[in-house]
Amino acid sequence: MAEDIRRLNELSDAAVSDYLRRSSITYLEAVISLMLTSMSAEEAAQILEAEANDLRELG
Repeated sequence: MAEDIRRLNELSDAAVSDYLRRSSITYLEAVISLMLTSMSAEEAAQILEAEANDLRELG
């Protein structure tokens, strides 16, 4: 019984992680689309590259 509960918890945790990952990517895609309504693709790319560099530095 305890093994079944442990396995169920693992499956639940994995499903939550997958959902949060997919939701985050969808949100990012929406933000990029919004950026493109008010600036050029090159400007958006420069901003996103700067943000990516900051993220990498944070590790």
